[in-house]
Amino acid sequence: MTAVDLDVNAARLAHMRWELALEALLARQGTHEPLQGHQDCELGAWIYGTGLARYGKHSSVWQLKSAHKKFHLVAEEIVVAVALGKLEQAAGTFKTARRLSGEILYLLTALELDAVEAALEVVRQENVPFRLLRLLLPKPQSPDLISIQSLSGLDGGHYALNVTGARLAHLKWIRDLQLAFRGHGKALRAQPSDECSLGIWVHGTAMKVLGTNEELTGLDAAHKRFHREVDVVLASLHHGSLRRADEAYEDALTLSGEIVTHLTRLQLTFIDSHVLSARSSKL
Repeated sequence: MTAVDLDVNAARLAHMRWELALEALLARQGTHEPLQGHQDCELGAWIYGTGLARYGKHSSVWQLKSAHKKFHLVAEEIVVAVALGKLEQAAGTFKTARRLSGEILYLLTALELDAVEAALEVVRQENVPFRLLRLLLPKPQSPDLISIQSLSGLDGGHYALNVTGARLAHLKWIRDLQLAFRGHGKALRAQPSDECSLGIWVHGTAMKVLGTNEELTGLDAAHKRFHREVDVVLASLHHGSLRRADEAYEDALTLSGEIVTHLTRLQLTFIDSHVLSARSSKL
């Protein structure tokens, strides 16, 4: 990662490590390491060095800047509070840090999707043959990144989950729902969670190979609820119940953030596992 280019997967994992380090500090299992300022860490250097200039037209980069700055300020408060022995105060502040951390993970993924969609729009407008996409656009490498087909076969009937594709696919659903509110996407149909690539992976390979664990259980629950809420949004819009559709949309939006966080935690925990993969996306 440099101030010029940002490896989005590396940025998400680095930020998750910061959250876990703060959690360990609260449990008296970590050290009081000095924190970098929000403009000095690698993500901050990229935001102020390239991000705002290159992606300033996307609201996600401005929201990312704000959440990132707040996270660093709150993290510093936690470190100081722990050093002074004010553990109850630090624990309360950590709840804010965890919420902001989730926002940062989500907004990094949203900005990644912005870049993917913008690049694909260029291809569509210029009518560039699909086979030339990888040559002309190093990011994204393939529209599969925003599709639900994020599985690749492995020996023994197991599958590796493309974590990048899974994250982007569920954020793409949120944007499709927004279009549905505006009368577009009338042919959009909800997909059962067990037919989604992520659901197939969770109940097949993941539980067999990774075993049952808190993150996988949490991901499964959030993913099932997400698909149910998507179904409610579309059904409510079909019947003209905008209030019910909006309530379900807000729940789906929250759950999409939970899915991104759970996937990032799983990626960090099982980073060497052959059943998880992530394409390196550069911004």
